[in-house]
Amino acid sequence: MCGIVGFTHFKEPLNDGILTRAQRALLHRGPDQQGQFTSGQISLAATRLKILDMEAGDQPLFSQNSDLVLIFNGEIFNHRELRKRLEAAGRIFLTTCDSEVVLHAYQVWGNQCFARLRGMFAIAIWSQSECRLTLARDCMGIKPLYYYLHHDEIFFGSELKALFVHPRVSRRIDLPALNCYLSMNYVPGLRTLVEGISKLSPGHFLEWQNGRVSTKRFSHPNLGVQPPPTLSAACETLDELLSSSVSEQLVSDAPVGMWLSGGVDSSTLVHYAAMKARGPLQTFSITFQGRSFDDGVYIRAVSEHFGTHHHEIDLHPSQELPRTIEEMAYYSDEPSADAGAVPVWFLSKITREKVAVALSGDGADELFGGYLTYNADRYYQTNQAPPALAPADGLPWSAEDSCF
Repeated sequence: MCGIVGFTHFKEPLNDGILTRAQRALLHRGPDQQGQFTSGQISLAATRLKILDMEAGDQPLFSQNSDLVLIFNGEIFNHRELRKRLEAAGRIFLTTCDSEVVLHAYQVWGNQCFARLRGMFAIAIWSQSECRLTLARDCMGIKPLYYYLHHDEIFFGSELKALFVHPRVSRRIDLPALNCYLSMNYVPGLRTLVEGISKLSPGHFLEWQNGRVSTKRFSHPNLGVQPPPTLSAACETLDELLSSSVSEQLVSDAPVGMWLSGGVDSSTLVHYAAMKARGPLQTFSITFQGRSFDDGVYIRAVSEHFGTHHHEIDLHPSQELPRTIEEMAYYSDEPSADAGAVPVWFLSKITREKVAVALSGDGADELFGGYLTYNADRYYQTNQAPPALAPADGLPWSAEDSCF
């Protein structure tokens, strides 16, 4: 996880210290390396968590003619494949970092390069010769990217707190967004709880030039109807997809671990990771000893089966909880209605003591319909159908006459 932030300042120079304070607000995202770029038109800063190429790949990254400046948050899983294609086209690489692949891809394919990137990313590229800023966000919106427009200037960053450093950025509450949060426990779409600050839409890139802004979608998923596969064919395809996905995300020059809950999701990922790993995996868990929802017995069974180096912490009410919630509020930027974030906070802390990267099973319930609420929704839809009404008092009642 890295952090990026930037401010244009065509009409008035940026005050000393603003960029450094904005960068400092993102240090928790990138403790390993920090860098800045400032010109008469724009100021950029990055904080880097080193995952690939520990010795090189510092940011900001410059093109060989120094015209393009890149800051990058994320990971490109197919960077090796793209590197081979770019080298075949004559591009010369100085690092093994995926961020340099992004820069060369942009030089060769322009904005069409974003559709070729398979991964999670928030990207900012500044062209000095054209005074043009390009922002891009991965098609699933995994990496955050906020922006704010003010009098033809644009300010952007990985977190709201980095934008708040700039005195021109509004801090007014967006009341419609607050209404959404109080109704649904989250703010949907591109809004935030701060008036005027938006999220860049997933699968889109934004171009800013001379105060003019345009956005365009680069991700176009194929949603065409196809004949359903047989069960055996579907199982085989799922096996191949999970195997390749886990394999791609294990590529790292930093230590990688696995979050293990004892459930089907995380246990499945540990299965695939154990097949690919060169040595014993490191797994990390939260337990709730003595409570009905404790899955410690399943966690340890999976760990023993795959021979992992296991680390766990038992979570219980303590004096640390109020301070923890305060810290979570700061790092979350916007309120979180997910009570599960508290154990994840403690799990992240023990994980970071051993590894820099961790894979988890989050998201599987959304993809495979694993939540009980999905069944409830099905029953709700069924019960919305009006019942058949028998004629009464000689009147020809029908379903259309029902108050439903």
